[in-house]
Order: sequence, then C-alpha cells, then structure tokens
Amino acid sequence: MISKISNENQVSFVFMLILFCVYVVSYFIASGFYEDIITALFDFMITLFIFLKLKETRNLKTYWIYILLGLTCWVISDTMWMLYDKLDFLKQFLSKANFIQILYVVSYFMFAFSAFYILIKNLKNLFLMQVFVDSVSISAIYFSFMWFMIFDRSLTQVLSQKDFFNLSYIAIDLFMFCTSFVAFFSLKFSRRRLSIFLCLIALIAISIYDIFTTTMDFWIDEISFFGYNIVFKSAFFMLFVATLHLREGEANLKFRALRNDFDKILIQKLFVFAAFLTIMILYSWKINLTWLFSILVTLLAYGALSYTFSNVRKMDILIKREIHIKKVLNNQIESKVKELEETNRHLQRISKYDYLTNALNRQYFIARLEEMIKSKALGEKIDIYSIDINHFKAINDSYGHYIGDDVIAKFALNIESILPPNDSLFARSGGDDFIVVLKQNENVHCREFLHYLLKAISEPIVIDDYKIVLDAKIGISSTQTSEILADDFIMQSEAALEAAKKDTSEKYVFYSDIKSMIQDRNYIEILLNSISFDEEFELKFQPQYLIEGKKIVGAEALVRWNSPIKGPVDQSKFIPIAEQSSIINAIGKWVAKNAIKQMAFWNEKYNTNLKIGINISPKQIDNINFASKFLSYIDRYGIDPSCIDVEITEASLVNAEEMMQSALSKLSNRGICISIDDFGTGFSSMSYIKKYPMSRLKIAKELIDNIAKNDIDKDVVKSVIALAKNVELKTIAEGVEDETQLKILRELGCDEVQGYLWGKPMSAEDFEKLIISAI
Repeated sequence: MISKISNENQVSFVFMLILFCVYVVSYFIASGFYEDIITALFDFMITLFIFLKLKETRNLKTYWIYILLGLTCWVISDTMWMLYDKLDFLKQFLSKANFIQILYVVSYFMFAFSAFYILIKNLKNLFLMQVFVDSVSISAIYFSFMWFMIFDRSLTQVLSQKDFFNLSYIAIDLFMFCTSFVAFFSLKFSRRRLSIFLCLIALIAISIYDIFTTTMDFWIDEISFFGYNIVFKSAFFMLFVATLHLREGEANLKFRALRNDFDKILIQKLFVFAAFLTIMILYSWKINLTWLFSILVTLLAYGALSYTFSNVRKMDILIKREIHIKKVLNNQIESKVKELEETNRHLQRISKYDYLTNALNRQYFIARLEEMIKSKALGEKIDIYSIDINHFKAINDSYGHYIGDDVIAKFALNIESILPPNDSLFARSGGDDFIVVLKQNENVHCREFLHYLLKAISEPIVIDDYKIVLDAKIGISSTQTSEILADDFIMQSEAALEAAKKDTSEKYVFYSDIKSMIQDRNYIEILLNSISFDEEFELKFQPQYLIEGKKIVGAEALVRWNSPIKGPVDQSKFIPIAEQSSIINAIGKWVAKNAIKQMAFWNEKYNTNLKIGINISPKQIDNINFASKFLSYIDRYGIDPSCIDVEITEASLVNAEEMMQSALSKLSNRGICISIDDFGTGFSSMSYIKKYPMSRLKIAKELIDNIAKNDIDKDVVKSVIALAKNVELKTIAEGVEDETQLKILRELGCDEVQGYLWGKPMSAEDFEKLIISAI
C-alpha cells in the first residue's frame, strides 16, 4: 500500500507519520496541556494536508468535502475543548450551550453523510431490499442489546436529558456504520480504487469505536477508555493515507462492477455480526435469554432473507448478463452479416471486374458477350477488337511495376472514354491484353471506330515526371449472326491479333483477311492427327558438297508429305503446325529412323562414309528418352556415328535448358556431329558455340540470297566463316543457287555448300544414282 504512494507524496506521509508517533508518545507521557496542543496540531495538519491533496487532485467536490468538513469541525471542537479547560469564562458559557457537543455531532454527521454519499453514488444498481435488510438487522441487533442489556427495558432512562447527546451519537454512528458496511461489502475491490476502501475502513472504525464507547458511557458517568483518542487519530491518519492514493478526478468515478459472490458476502457479514455480539456480551457481562433468542431469530431471518435476495440477485444478474450477451451476440451477428454482405459484394465485384482498371474480367466478359450476341437484332453486327500493348514488359522493367500499373489504369481510361455508354463492352483479358466489343448498325464499317481506338492508344500517358507513349497490335473480327459462340468469336479476334503480332509492318489485322489461312492451318492439323507416316511421308535428300572439287560428302534428309486427301503439303506449312503439338515427336522419330536406316544401307552397299543431316526440333530434345531412342537407331542399323549430323536451329540453342545440354552431350560423346542450322539469323553468339559440342555452322539461306548484291550480308557471311575457323568449326552454306554466290563463298573460305546450283532435294532412287556416279 505504501509502495503505491508517489515520491512527491512520500514526504508528507513521513511527516504525518512522525507527527502521529509524537502524538502517541505524548498521549502516554505528556501532561494534559501538551497533549492537547499536539492533538490540536495533529488534527489541524491532517485536515490541511487532506485539503491540499483534494484540491491538487480535483476531488474536492465529492464525498471528500463532507469528510473534510467533519475534520474541520473536529479540529474546532478539539481546540475549543482545550480552551474550555483553560478559560473559566468560556467554560461557563459553553457548558450552558453544549456548543462543543453540537460540533462533535456535526462532525459525526458529516462522516456519516460521506458514507451515504458513497453508497448512493456507486450503488445505484444495488439490490435495495438487501440494503434495507442489512440496515434493519444491524439496527435491530444493536437496539435490542441497548434495550435489554443497557436500559433494562426502561423507557424513562432512554428519554433522559443526560443521554440525549449519546443517543444522537449512537443514531449517527449506526447510520454511518450501516452505510459504510453495506458499501464495503458491495463494492468490488480494486487496487486502482484503494482510496475509497481505506476511507470506508476509517469510517467503519470511527463508527464502531464510537458506538462502543458511547454505549459503555451509559453505565459510567465518567468514562475514559484506554486508547480512545488513539483509535480516532489512527482513523484520521488512514483518511490522510487514502487521499495519497487518489488520482485526478478519481472520486467522481463510479464503480462499474459490484461484487456478485453473494454466498461469500453473506458468510462474511454473519461472521462480523457474530464478532460484534461476542464483544457486546463480554463487555456487558450479562446474558439475557430473551435477548439471545431475539438475536438468533433476527440472524436467522437475516440469513434467510439475504440468501433469498442473493438468489434473486443472482438470477437478476444472470438475466441481465443473458440479455447483455444476447445483445452483444445480436450486434456481432449483425456486424458479421454486414461484413459478409460487404465481402460478398466485394467478391461479386472482383469476380466480375478487374481490380486495377475496373474493366470486365474475362469470365464475366464472356457471359456479357453471350447476352449481347443473343440479343442482337436484325441489321446489327458486333465487332470485337483484341488489343495487346507492345513491349509493355520493358515499361515494367524500366519504371517499375507501380508505374506499370498506373500506365495500365490510365490506358484503360483512355479506351473507355471513346466507348459509347450502351452497346459496348470493355474487358481486361490479361496483363496488357484488352478486348473491346461494339454492337452497331451493320452498314457501319469497323474502321471508323478503329480510327478513334488507335488515337486513344497512342495518346501520351503522363505519370509524375514520365511521359509514356504506347503502341499496340489489334486483332479485329465481326459477326452478323447470333449463332456464334462467344468463345469462338473471341478466338477469331485473338487469331487476328496473333497474325498482327507476327507481321511487324501491320498494326491491325482483320480476321476475314486470314480466315482462309487459319482454316487451312486447322485442316492440316486435323490431317496430321490422322496421318499414316509410311504411306504419306517420303524422305528427300539434298546433296552436300565440298566447295573445292565438288565432292559429295553427304545429304540433308527433308520430309515431304503427300496427303491422299489434300495432296502435297509444303514443309513450311505443316512443320510449324506440328511443332505446336506433340506430333512433332512422332514425325521426328520417323525421319531419324528412316534417314539413318537409308544412309546406313548406302554406306555399307557402296563402301562410303557419307553424312546424313537430320533436323531435330527442340520439342524432341525436351523428351527425356530422345537421346537413348536416337542412339538405338544407330545401334540397330550399324551406321558409323560420325556419319550422323544432328542439326539444331540457332534459336533453340538460345533458349536451351539442362535437358538439351545433356542430350547433345550424349550424342557428341558417341561421335555424332552437331551442327547449328540457320546460323546468322538469330542471336549469333560465341557463348553457346563454346557451351555445346559443335562440329559445323550452317549459314542461313537468307544471308546467301543477297551475298552478291548486299555488302552487309557479304560481310556477315565473311565474319561467320572467320568465326568458325577461329574455333575450328566447318562451315556449310545453304541455298546456293548461282555461280556468283559459289564464287564469293569460295573466296571467303567456306568449306561446303548445299543448294539448287549443284543439287535439288531428290528421291532415294535419284540420290543413290548420284552416289553411284560419284564413285
């Protein structure tokens, strides 16, 4: 308790403690005059310090003001009592008016009223019947004791003038005790509200001891109990300590919680009653059976009523708690429902709209497009524009994703600003992909809107200090039928977009312009999935020669497809289609197997060491069984591995992964030659030339075509040949078609050539004749 006192209050605490000790010492050893002086000083200092502390903590206008007034009256009474003994004229005057006694009564009344103030301030919610029963029981026990044990059931003695002030003290003390008693056992103790409990203990001590001394005074005219004043001064000192624990404005605060352990409270109260009865009997040295019987009846009635009231109070608390819990639960349910509704609205929104641009997302867009197609009237058409921003990744890499998001958001706003409010849809289908749909009169050409769309796309976007101008590719499709599926309609515009992205010279492509090409592509894909390789495929062999001496050194195996349904299909058409599906693996296996088988047969039959060049797709090498399967063909047909030349495109090497490196290493370790096909058309680099076990470079036909006309192409070829010689690789030129090209290649030091000049792709029979003629 003392540890809770702040440092600034400890000085006043120590001072008053010393003064209290001085008072106690003077009480036992000092003469009456000095004792009175110290008593008056102690009372005055206690009152002064309490006043200053209440003023400091702004607790003056509370129940403490009545305690302060009571102490003030007490100081005045003690001072006047001291002067009463020393001044005869004052003694004569005051004895007639009983003025000092009246002041003491006022002090007790103020103390009692402070306890009552605490009761009504903090216990408005207290069960009033329990308060009434406590007060009546305490009063009944005491007054029965007075009636039977003190006054001997004599009303005359009770009403005597001599005992008027004593009766006043008893009435006020009982009132003070009852209110303090009820408040003390009802308030829930808290260390933060220690001051009010110290105050109640002090008031209970004052009331009990004064009741005791006043009661004893009825028996003896002049009574002086040992330590009478010390008890009061101790109570005053406790009031002083209580003020030291006051926080600012604390006395104005109400107790939020009352005790609800009613059974425990009842036992504690009965214990207190029993203690008081024991003390009464011990001091009176009388035992009146009638009184004892009345006390027992009173206690039994008190216990029964208190127990009943406590149960009622418990039920009341439980009901209120249940009501509160229901209210809290209802509030929580209502709050949760609102939260769920808000979450549902949010989820519904994000399930339909893009979070960044507020455009429709793809799923909701398709549903809306289906509705638009079905609701299309006669004479109306629907145009769809698939948009892809060019090089948007570079914007993210250069400015950061936050700027990139702002660019996307403002780009979307620019597009939305040109859309009509009705009969239009706008969706974000991917990171930098958007779709615009318009429903309009069939006589209006989509080029009219396309003009505004291109203008909106190219409108500069300003973010902070950056000014960004965008460009985009657009795929366009139109429909006048309401039978088309939304997914198919979108696929048409996306197919046109893909065509626009491949054609660097065009910003937009109409699906109608590429429809026949796409249909042909789809038709080829269908035929490929049902192809009979041995019946429809045929290998052609294009001879390869040493540039010096025109000696044949081998051939490149080229697959040709003669469909029984479509007829001859150009290799440049079906190979790219096959590479987009797994069928390229089956085609690659068929080509490798038959090319190795054929060249093994010729080399053995004519005792030659001709090479066979086999083109390998990156998808084939990604197959984990590629190398082992390829080597099994070599072992099966007994060909020298050095007669096999595996041709890999330059582009596939740039994007190569560990599986390709492993596969090529396995082939190279068996003595198979590895060639880079179409060298010079991609990212020509020394890094992968060093990385892979290469044998030769095949110079792309695109460079050879203009070697006689374009100095730049000639210089590129010259550099490639020089590079190959530096790293000890052979070079072979593809697509040599005239003598001028051949002459230049010979001058530049090219090792081998392949092309229409010396040999077109030919059948196995014709190539075998070529071998025979060369022997």
